[in-house]
Amino acid sequence: MTSDDEDKQDRTGPLGKDQRYFDNSAEVIADKAKLWTNSRRQHVVRQVLAAPNREMSLRQLAQNLRDYIDERSDQNPDYDDVRQTLRRRHLPLLSEHDVIDFEDNMIRPGPEFGAAVELLVRNDPRV
Repeated sequence: MTSDDEDKQDRTGPLGKDQRYFDNSAEVIADKAKLWTNSRRQHVVRQVLAAPNREMSLRQLAQNLRDYIDERSDQNPDYDDVRQTLRRRHLPLLSEHDVIDFEDNMIRPGPEFGAAVELLVRNDPRV
């Protein structure tokens, strides 16, 4: 096999599974950046990290996030709104990127959870 043939083969890329080293790398980087620029998704990772046995219910997470938002802003978010936003937007995105596993209203670390924590620590050593 020549080096040209090797370049054409699919490989696991440095930014995620089933990514090619050369194709779509800017798109992959943009997706990862979008994943981490949201403070609510960062909060999900912090809460799972701090939870007993590294797992928590959607109910616990929604209540905790509602309190967190309430303490740090002028907003007074409704629990049901926070829970629905987590369920429909934030948790599926984190699950799609293997950061968490979300099944039966339980949130647990996924295969990429350690990398997510490492990234958070780099950006905020207080984590």
